[in-house]
Amino acid sequence: MKKIFNICIAGLFVLQFIGCKDRALEDFALVDNNPVQVIAGDGTDEIIKTNDYVEVPITVMLSAPASKAFDVELVLSNDTIHTLLASNILKDVTTLPNTAYVFPNVVKFDYGTRTASFHMRIGRTAIEKVYGEKFAFAYKLVTPGKGNILGNPSTAILTIDSKDLLSAEDIHFLSFKSGGGEVWPIANHINYNPTTVGITIPLTVSLASFPGKAFTLDLATTADSIPQLIAQGKVPVNTVALKSEMYTISNKLQFPSNKSAVSFDVSVPWSVINANKDKFLALTVNLKNPTLHVVDKAKDYTTLLIDCNGVLENDITSQATISVSRDNNNGQTSAEGSLKLIDNSHNTKFLQQNYNGDLWLMLTFQKPVRVGAYTLTSGNDAIDRDPKDWTLEGSLDGTNWVKIDERSNEAFPTRILTRRFTIQKPGSYLYYRLNVLNNVGSSIFQLTEWRMIEFQ
Repeated sequence: MKKIFNICIAGLFVLQFIGCKDRALEDFALVDNNPVQVIAGDGTDEIIKTNDYVEVPITVMLSAPASKAFDVELVLSNDTIHTLLASNILKDVTTLPNTAYVFPNVVKFDYGTRTASFHMRIGRTAIEKVYGEKFAFAYKLVTPGKGNILGNPSTAILTIDSKDLLSAEDIHFLSFKSGGGEVWPIANHINYNPTTVGITIPLTVSLASFPGKAFTLDLATTADSIPQLIAQGKVPVNTVALKSEMYTISNKLQFPSNKSAVSFDVSVPWSVINANKDKFLALTVNLKNPTLHVVDKAKDYTTLLIDCNGVLENDITSQATISVSRDNNNGQTSAEGSLKLIDNSHNTKFLQQNYNGDLWLMLTFQKPVRVGAYTLTSGNDAIDRDPKDWTLEGSLDGTNWVKIDERSNEAFPTRILTRRFTIQKPGSYLYYRLNVLNNVGSSIFQLTEWRMIEFQ
């Protein structure tokens, strides 16, 4: 098996590096109460690799069999590494923070033994951060028990090639699943979701290798890179860098345990998009400071490029006339007649008495239009009057109908709540008919607004 360690011994001379060498120890006969020398040794190839750490056994030797069971204390001595690096005695290695190591306080020797071992546990994330490099650490033996003494060497410097501990496939790289290291286009109903207040851009961060413990990472945004992207021709010249008040995003992402991917949204309101018609909006999102694992430097960012004209939508409800299967008892033009459904006001509503499940609402346009979504706004009082089950149909002649959307068990938990529904099978139609099959249980039906949205 390939040796994963190179061991170098720091002797008794300050800053004197005495090199790497094999030692042959003289075999002593066991003599009661005879002090023995405790000698620092190196590691073995029998590593244990988990999702959180790599653990390697390290051997400590005696000059002769122990005449009594005893302990010797262990101390991490990475100051020795830093001194040797600063003096240019130790070269071509890096160091890990002391917090990357977990090891016992003592090594225990049993009666009659000449070797003992302890396990040095090294945090996997710390190794991932220096993957491809060699790193060194030092441990020191102090205060042997039962009258035994320190031998030479009592301090060992061990150099490890990170590639001998992990493979490239083992690295828990964090990266953007889509758009990582790229300009990510947002337009024409691709890579975003429209809402009643604006658009949300879903982004997913993926974790390579196998998932483990929960952790967090920071989400940082910047627009400083946008002028350079314009100069490089990677985004249009009429691109506007998004300022912090023009969007919302969480500044930290929680990665639950045993998850390989987590998503979050960037939201941009319609007011910002409308204010920048005929322009593009851009923002760069970066992954930083994971509490576990490492970010993939090639895919630790994505630049969002929003084509404002490509995401704008039109509320075309005012272009239609409304009719219903049965109106309010006081007529269409009354205070709660069907005209209130499309008056673009949340202070009025349509109410139908004696609701029995046969209600349909129809909008007729002057020419066929392609409606991509619609909104319904709940009434101001009793929740049991809200629509629950319905279908939406389209027609070119008012006779032959095509079901383009169907909803079941929908709920409006608050009053005057606007919910948006993307049409499942959109097409261009002259007539649109909403069949309200069931409400929540009342003998009265109510609805504040029904709005139709045309996609550009």
